[in-house]
Amino acid sequence: MAHYRKMLFALCFSLLMVAVVVGYYLWHRHYIQPFLCKVSFIQHHSDETLYLWLNYTVDGNNGILSMNGRVKSDPTKTLDRKIFFQVERKDRIYHLKSVRNMKFPDDNVSDSWLEKYEPLFFIYSNESIYIRIKKQDNHNYLFIFGTLPTYVCHASKTER
Repeated sequence: MAHYRKMLFALCFSLLMVAVVVGYYLWHRHYIQPFLCKVSFIQHHSDETLYLWLNYTVDGNNGILSMNGRVKSDPTKTLDRKIFFQVERKDRIYHLKSVRNMKFPDDNVSDSWLEKYEPLFFIYSNESIYIRIKKQDNHNYLFIFGTLPTYVCHASKTER
């Protein structure tokens, strides 16, 4: 009888350990580590060049993106937007869905003009985008749109 109790205990303990490991694995695939990062870059297109500054703040399943910029062909054109979004993660693929896109008064670029250069997520509410985000050894983040690395987002000093 004592032998069966030991076997039953060992079986229950083993099942519990498997459940813990599987639970941790599933949690780790979907958990979103909070982060803040900034990037500035030049976006070259056949007919235009944009100078952009992005600040990402991701906390749990929500995020805020501040997007500022100017246009090379017309220095009076400026972008000043804030995008509130929801985020889901599966492995290193992040699904971002814009909830609210705000234009500040000094933003004088039309949405229809910006559509030629930026994904709709950056312009309108209720638009989605899939991004691979890879945290680098130096605590920065590599953003990959499609299959091409797009930019390195530098972690804020408080992240390091």
